Amino acid sequence: MTTTRPSAGALPMAQLLPLLLCVFIGLMGFGVVLPVFPYWGRALGAGPEIVTVALGAYSAGQFVAAPLWGKFSDRFGRRPALIGSLVGIMASYLVMAEAQDIWTLGAARLFGGLMAGNIGVAFAYVGDVVEGEARPRALGLLGAAFGMGFIFGPAIGGLVAGDAPGTADFRLVAHVAAAICAVGVVLVIVGLPESLGPERRKAVKDAGTGPTAREVMAAKPAVIALMVVAALVIGSAAMMETTFAMFADDQLGWSPRDVGLSFGLIGTISAVMQAGAAAPLARRFGARKVALFGIIGYALGLAGLGMTGLGDWAGDAMVLAALAVTALGVGIFNPAFQTMVAAATDDRDRGLVNGLTQGASAGGRILGPAVSGSIYAGVGIAAPFLGGAALMLVALVVAARGAMDGGADSDAVGRSGRSR
Repeated sequence: MTTTRPSAGALPMAQLLPLLLCVFIGLMGFGVVLPVFPYWGRALGAGPEIVTVALGAYSAGQFVAAPLWGKFSDRFGRRPALIGSLVGIMASYLVMAEAQDIWTLGAARLFGGLMAGNIGVAFAYVGDVVEGEARPRALGLLGAAFGMGFIFGPAIGGLVAGDAPGTADFRLVAHVAAAICAVGVVLVIVGLPESLGPERRKAVKDAGTGPTAREVMAAKPAVIALMVVAALVIGSAAMMETTFAMFADDQLGWSPRDVGLSFGLIGTISAVMQAGAAAPLARRFGARKVALFGIIGYALGLAGLGMTGLGDWAGDAMVLAALAVTALGVGIFNPAFQTMVAAATDDRDRGLVNGLTQGASAGGRILGPAVSGSIYAGVGIAAPFLGGAALMLVALVVAARGAMDGGADSDAVGRSGRSR
């Protein structure tokens, strides 16, 4: 099945709807495990510094493999890449279900990360089928699908695990995640048309092997700045995500179910913002300004969350309010950032550039967990959140000064990226 690129401004829902469902299912499978993993690691006898490293092993694999998946999809199509990625992730969950120690659990996470090319390929797919002013709306819908997956996934994981960490059925959680990925594979095979048809793939192949990562970054400096922003923002998020369950347990006495539902709150707010507000904001202010506003919101939310860990005065309501602010920041940042990325690509490098930015995001998810557990245990329970807020301020400076050099909005990046 193939599809052609529509006219600028058109929104091809016949192609996008199956992709949105695939993304929703993929992120739901990922989210099922996320809120219960720290409890799982503790049940296997690991401390915070080991648990967060094991959780971050997924991103170590993704950091290595995401650009390769992107380049694979440029040459052989988006559908084969999506299918192969989802099958590999499904296998990693089946291995996790049988883990008897933290090292096996971490190895399964690493393999899952090596298979995780689906996110960058999904964004490349949107770049294939949507142009012009419709692109922010399409990316907003894609971001909303991520958010919806992040609503249902953690909520399902928390509900399956239950209220008591000591009796949680972690094997069942992993099996549920694997089953969700299997549904995604079937959906791609049955319902998703190929966006990069034979003619366009042939053009890429006829031009040679396509540009290397080094050549793309040399020709498009904006890509480097976007990668730095992605690493900083996602690194900050990873510091929060990998320590929040422990924070909620130690500070508030929350159960896995409570943590899962709180992640569901983040996903709900983020999805609503991305589906309903992303495109209007981008049209009015431009992608760069909207991304900057999102970074500021995320930084404020992380700072507020850190403040709740500095004393016994803060309760559930304060923590939930801080989480809501971070979700607002994410909800307006993600579509704007992906609009900037999409504008810097063309057919020959779209998968590669999306793979590079996803790889940079994975780099942030490596470094964040690598230090967050040690900071949590050695400095204090508020430190990962406050440290993340500080990193967001660095991302703000890079985004303001570097990511959009040569223009005030995403159109400028597009002109820069397309000039050769």
